[in-house]
Amino acid sequence: MGRTYAAIDLKSFFASVECILRGLDPLKAKLVVADESRTEKTICLAVTPALKAYGIPGRARLFEVNQKVREVQRRTGEKIEFTIAKPQMAKYVEYSTKVYNVYLKYVSAEDIHAYSIDECFLDLTRYLKLYRKTARELVKTIIQDVFTSTGITATGGIGTNLYLCKIAMDVMAKHVEADADGVRIAELDEMSYRKQLWSHRPITSFWQVGRGIAERLENCRLNAGRGIYTMGDIARVSVKNPEALYKLFGVNAEILIDHAWGYEPCTIADIKKAKPRNRSTGEGQVLQDPYPFDKARLVVREMVDTVSMTLIAHDLVTNAMVLTVGYDRENVDKGIYRGVTVTDFYGRTIPKPAHGTANIGYYTSSQSVMADAVMKLFDRIVDPKLTVRRLNLVAADIVDASHEQYDLFTDVKKQEREKKRLKAELLIKKRFGKNAIVKGMDLQEGATTIERNGQIGGHRA
Repeated sequence: MGRTYAAIDLKSFFASVECILRGLDPLKAKLVVADESRTEKTICLAVTPALKAYGIPGRARLFEVNQKVREVQRRTGEKIEFTIAKPQMAKYVEYSTKVYNVYLKYVSAEDIHAYSIDECFLDLTRYLKLYRKTARELVKTIIQDVFTSTGITATGGIGTNLYLCKIAMDVMAKHVEADADGVRIAELDEMSYRKQLWSHRPITSFWQVGRGIAERLENCRLNAGRGIYTMGDIARVSVKNPEALYKLFGVNAEILIDHAWGYEPCTIADIKKAKPRNRSTGEGQVLQDPYPFDKARLVVREMVDTVSMTLIAHDLVTNAMVLTVGYDRENVDKGIYRGVTVTDFYGRTIPKPAHGTANIGYYTSSQSVMADAVMKLFDRIVDPKLTVRRLNLVAADIVDASHEQYDLFTDVKKQEREKKRLKAELLIKKRFGKNAIVKGMDLQEGATTIERNGQIGGHRA
């Protein structure tokens, strides 16, 4: 039996919530969500449609928004005023929960997959007969209920698999005319996908095709001596020379080929049943300013404590810590660094990041053991002459605490005392807040823990 899926995306979600909280119309108000206290280089988390109409992308930096607004004002003489809203992540989570509860009025939780805070997949297959509606009618009903319940506008995509409903939403629905009720919904099956989107460009519009993959496709010369620029190109090459695609992308070529033809075997039921082979947990942050070696080292030490507390809170242990340190672009711009470079997400030249693994040798969640291993790793792999901008620390290969081990040199009583103390800390923080107990290092210049304890996902709660 064929299946029917829907993907629903909340339009400019963070910006819409900020407009609603201010009594503004999310579709007409000019507002960006950004923490301007982080300087004009801060990334805007969301931009309302009224501002996007001036050519401002959804993830612009704040200075780019100001530049574009000034440019439009000079060109048209129009006076443009807009609101800069500081992120309120707790509010966004609250509204996302409200929207999810609307979905639950129509579809069981087992048929919903929350893809992100503002996007969900729904398996509508067994509900169409129940409600005696077409897929479009049911999705429209849900979207209208979301608007009535929260004031947030949503866009919908319908497809015969998860990939097609996502593409219908991302590529088509956001660009079609709204119906009489202001709702935008698009539908795709395998054949209509091939007919309408095989020649679509850029190829990065498609789910899971990033700039790196697109560049490799463009430079591959597999398409009759030319590069690959469209999904139709991939489909044609997959018929004539599939081995070349597998040579270029390995096992991931199978996903590219399936998607080129509009196939996607994975279902929501498969996602619900899936269990990751290798479990991990970690902390990552982008520093507000370039940090010298000693300050970056301090932040990494704080991150060790945070990761350790996460493990203890969930009764987990690890035997390896993976550290990645990204250097700031100023090291290249100022001529401080002349070694191997890479290009970052924004196309800027930066020093190659430092990366390494600290193998502990046994499973543990001890802060002292983890800190000793990570700080030795930091001192070994990080260039002390370069400033740091990004930090990422991961506890790899985590397992249940029942696997915890000690070596012959471990002071078992000391380790158990530490664990009891940290569990007591967790209880206090759960009741009185994360900053109820802080360490002396958290008060040093450059430390970030106290500020991050008031954030969700790296942004102000």
